Amino acid sequence: MKILILNGSPKRKGSTSELLGRMAGLLLAGCRIQYASLPMKSESSRGQAVAEIMRQFHDIDALILAAPLYVDGIPSHVLEFLQQAEEFCVKNGCHFFVYAISNNGFIEGVHNKSHLRMYECWCQRAGLTWGGGVGIGGGEMFHCLFVYYPIVFAALIAVNLIRYCVMGTGIAFSDWRPLIENIGVCVFFNCGIFYCMARLSMGVRKLRRMKNRYTRVMVPAFLFIPMADIFMTITALFNGKIIFTLLKQDDGNHSEDT
Repeated sequence: MKILILNGSPKRKGSTSELLGRMAGLLLAGCRIQYASLPMKSESSRGQAVAEIMRQFHDIDALILAAPLYVDGIPSHVLEFLQQAEEFCVKNGCHFFVYAISNNGFIEGVHNKSHLRMYECWCQRAGLTWGGGVGIGGGEMFHCLFVYYPIVFAALIAVNLIRYCVMGTGIAFSDWRPLIENIGVCVFFNCGIFYCMARLSMGVRKLRRMKNRYTRVMVPAFLFIPMADIFMTITALFNGKIIFTLLKQDDGNHSEDT
């Protein structure tokens, strides 16, 4: 079975959609997996990259599209690709299953409902089989937790190994207790996402149509909202280079209004 996993995030690196696509690939171990990322409309090589992606439509069994929710819908560069892909599939008689993974910054996964419905409608127009999708709430927090906890795990393991090798002390169960507790917390916060992704992967393996599932990071709303506000503010400051602009020295050259 050949599966194409398509990353529809406008972020070139480190996106939640890319992470979820890679997770799906790991859960589909044993299948022939191809990864691709949709280029932005401003990229000069977009035409060639899109043509290469659509050439793979001839011999794939399933397409998994991972993309974020933008303004309750499809990102513009993904929408343009779907319009081109629709013409290609109709013209060439392509037949494969389509699955989607949608994530957003809201706390509830059900906000992705309209997004997944759009992909289902696109499948009907393109003559493809809609297999179902997963809508994930709190996508950025899932990404942060997925990065944070492996670092904590590695640090705890390193501390215990150094204590054993350098100090010569034995490793007791109490030394590993923080690691076990952190693993439990990580699994708890993301258990809904892990379950839905595993379920989606099982459906892809069997080329089965499924109902859309919606899940979220299991963080209480009263904690999620202030944490998300702080995270997005810090991200906006650095991505927008506001800090660097504020710290930039004045060169003294000013033009006077006439």
